[in-house]
Parts: sequence; C-alpha cells; structure tokens
Amino acid sequence: MKALYPPFGDPRTFPKRVLVFAPHPDDEVFGCGGTLAFQAEAGAEIRVVILTDGGKGDPSGGTEDLTDKRVGESRAAGEHLGLSDYRFLGLPDGALEVREDLIERLVAELDEFEPELVFGPSPAELHPDHRATSRALMAALSRGPERRVLLYGINTQVVAGLLVDITPVNERKRAAIACFTSQLEHMDLIRKIEAVAQAYTVNVEDPAVEFVEGYTDLSSGAIQLYERTFLEVAHLAQGAEKTPAEARGWPATTAVISTWNKAEVVRENLQSLRAQTVPFAEVVVVDNASTDDTQRMIADEFPEVNLICMPHSAYGACETFNIGFASAQTPLIAILDDDIVLPPTWLEHTTARMVSEPETTAIVSTEIVEPGMPEGYLAASREAGRRYMSTFRGCGSLAKREVLERAGFYDERLFIYGNERDLTCRVLNLGYRVLQDPEIITYHKTPFGIQMGKRSLYYHARNAFLTMIKYAPLADLLRAPFLVVSKVLLRGSTRESEGEVTDATGTIGIRRSLRETPGAFWVLVRAGLSILANLPHCIRHRHAVKAEDFELPLS
Repeated sequence: MKALYPPFGDPRTFPKRVLVFAPHPDDEVFGCGGTLAFQAEAGAEIRVVILTDGGKGDPSGGTEDLTDKRVGESRAAGEHLGLSDYRFLGLPDGALEVREDLIERLVAELDEFEPELVFGPSPAELHPDHRATSRALMAALSRGPERRVLLYGINTQVVAGLLVDITPVNERKRAAIACFTSQLEHMDLIRKIEAVAQAYTVNVEDPAVEFVEGYTDLSSGAIQLYERTFLEVAHLAQGAEKTPAEARGWPATTAVISTWNKAEVVRENLQSLRAQTVPFAEVVVVDNASTDDTQRMIADEFPEVNLICMPHSAYGACETFNIGFASAQTPLIAILDDDIVLPPTWLEHTTARMVSEPETTAIVSTEIVEPGMPEGYLAASREAGRRYMSTFRGCGSLAKREVLERAGFYDERLFIYGNERDLTCRVLNLGYRVLQDPEIITYHKTPFGIQMGKRSLYYHARNAFLTMIKYAPLADLLRAPFLVVSKVLLRGSTRESEGEVTDATGTIGIRRSLRETPGAFWVLVRAGLSILANLPHCIRHRHAVKAEDFELPLS
C-alpha cells in the first residue's frame, strides 16, 4: 500500500494484537473499517468492543428486539471486513458520560486482551458518548503498559498524523456499512462516511487515492494537543460552573458567524458555543438567504441567537460578517466560521489571553485544526510559540470591537478570502498588533489548505495582490512577483506539510490548485483584469504598513 505522507503507516505492518473500542454499533466500521480489513487480511488478531446498545441510534421505531438487531448488524458488517471477535457490553446509548465505572470497564478489556495497538474515537468528536469514551480510554491506558493508540473520527475528521489509503478495500467497507439497515432507512451513511474519507485526500497528489482513513497517532507529538482537549472536556463534564465574563472583571463577547446552507454544521457549532465555561454575552448569526433548514433550525433550537437573514444570497462573506460586526455591542467579538467546533474553554482561554496582553493587542488568533492537516505543520506552529503576525485566522479569533470598527471592518470588494490579512494591515497602521496563540485550539471542518476550484483560485490570487498594492511597502511590492514564483509556485507540498509556511495559510496548496483547476490560466487572466480595474481604488487607499510585524503573504 502506498504511503501518503509522514509518519507513513501500512496497516499490514501494524502490531498483530488489536483492540477496537466503539461507543456504538457501527462506529468501528465508519471510523476504521478499511484499516481493520487490511489488518485482518494480514492475519492480525482483532477484537472489537462495542460499549452501548445503540438504542438512540435506531430511529426505526420497530418492535424487533433492539439489542439483537444492532448486534446482528455489527456481526454482519464484520464478516465483510474479516472480523469475528466481538464483545457487546450493552451499556445504555447516550449515557456514557455519567458512567462512573466506564474507566474500569475499559481497563478490564485492556487487561484481558493485552493489545499492542488500540483504536478509539477522537476527543474532537461531537457525540458525547464518543468524547466520554476518549476521556475514559486515556485514563485507562495510563494505568497499564505503553501501547500504540490510533484515534479515529466519524462526524469530525481528526488531526491526521497517519493516513491509510483504503481505496483497494473501500467496496468492502461500503458493503459493511450497508449492513446497518436500521440506519440506512433514515440517512445516506455511505455518502456521509465517504465524504469524510475523501476529505483526507486534500493533500494527496496520487490521483489513484480516492478514499483515506485518517488517525491521530498518540505515539507521535500530537498527544500534547489532545491531552489539553481531554482536560477541557473533563473540566466541563465535572460540572464546572459557567461564569459570566463580567463576574471575572473581563469584557463581554459577542460571537459573530456568517453562514449559508449548512444547517447541520451550524447546529454543532452553536451547541459548542452553548457549552462554553464562560458564556458568550450574545451570538449573532448572519444567514445569507439559505434555502435549507438553517433559519428554521436556529429559530427553533437556539432562540437566544440573534439571527439576521439576508434578502438574497449574492452577498459575499466580507459583507455578511461586517453586518454581524456592526450589530455587536460588546467590547469583544469572536470571529467564527460556521463549520467550526469550539472546545468548552475556548472563550475562557482567549479572553484570559486578551486581558493579559498589552492594550496594543487587538486580536488573539487561535490554532486552527483541520482535516488533512499534517502533524509537521502543527508541530512547527507549536515550536514557534506565541507570536505577533500580519494576519489572523478568520474562522476562530477574538478581536476588540472598537479596533475593528476604527479599521473599517472587512473590505467588501474582496468578497471572500484574504480579507483577514487586508484588515490586519489597517489594524497595524492604527498601532495595534495581532497575537497568534498555538495553545488555544479551534476545530475547523474545512480541509487544510486553500480550497480547490476556480472561485477559490480567482479570489486568492486577486485579493492577495489588491492587498499588497494597498499596503505593502514599495520595496516589498516590487519584489512580490519574484517571491510569488520562488516561494509559492515552486514550493513543494512537502515543505508546506513540514510547517514552512505556518503563518501564510492562504498560499498553502496554490501550486496544486494551478495544476488541478480546469482553465487555471484563464482564471488568472480574469484575476489580473480585475486587479487592473481596481487599481485606482487601491492607489487612492494606499497606506504602506511600516509596523515591524508586517510580512508579505508569501513566506
């Protein structure tokens, strides 16, 4: 099997005694079914421990005995993957968070089977049973010998330190998924799971690789990142009291989100906002005339949200975010994408960082964890530590409202992409700074690097030059074309995955986009013509940045 990027992993060379923990019947297939099929084929001894009866996951409402149905589905799925050793603990579905004996149950399974390799769900998963299993598994593993642990994702992609190409066995995985008939009656599980598998291929150059399973390998440096998440979730699960920011003497915060036709991910986003240990004073969602269930879902399930509905969907993200910014009345604004999930202590930690900073710090930008993100990228960012930058991540940052207002919010001519760096130039010109804090995590569902396609390529190319014309010092502006060729177009994916461009995320994947986007040349021609059309505007608003934090978006 072909390795995709370091640390390479072929499941046929994995340890031969394998224990899989699945919170529900079917999680083992969705999360790691392809990898298990490879391992079973190679002769590994694999045991699957399914913790719950899956009762809440069966919406069929039939009279057939539920436990027998779900057990039968799992065993049938296992036959397609070469799995036969199952243990069904039969715990109540949806109640793992309150099981005081969960850690002891997992310890007993580990001690009896004595595995060399353990699979379990990622703590970044959205289902509370998945998070409870992750937390209990880490505690259970700490009591025994060191074992290799691979964490899988189902509803949320993980930080993939290890990728497995499951293309050769994907038909077997599809057949296994099809065994869960109680689920297939109500949702297209094959489409959903394959969308996750395909998302990991964003940085894979081999066109033969169509489906990938990604894992966080806790024998790697990623363990520090996930240990922080375990502590945050445990803190909330233990009943930590939610304290308003004002009670701590902190400024209050309004969360601002722009969305369009993403009802399910917005629901997960808003649930994570509700779960904050320091609550948001207000949540503003600007809906760009969605045609799906977004508006009704928010109105029914999140009545506390200030929902602003646009009259049509032709508005750009810059404009809809500006409407949200303008509606905020609190001293701080959380700038959030619609497809993010915040750890419970996100607002507590970002606000604590903001108030501990000098008055000149206007924005705290967090570490964004995305599907397909190489561990080398995260490691490089953590090694760089807290640092002042010339941009921020617009999917998960905390900003001072007054500074955003003085800077003029986003430039609506940009429409989408590159608007954060453009705004930061004006923030720097006002004498403020932007802090990047890699210790605070935001989980983002959009795959790592720039998105493929004509629209993304057009706006990334066009907006980068519009911003440079407006704000780059003359010497930087003159050398920009040379740097675009030498530092971006000739830069390989290996250098990007190793973290060489940690603070210029808008350029990651440009070379691949040029290669794979149909008609890329004409897209760039259109972008160039738009730059010429906007040249008078850029010259009128030109104000070269002299702040020491300024860098071209090319390094």
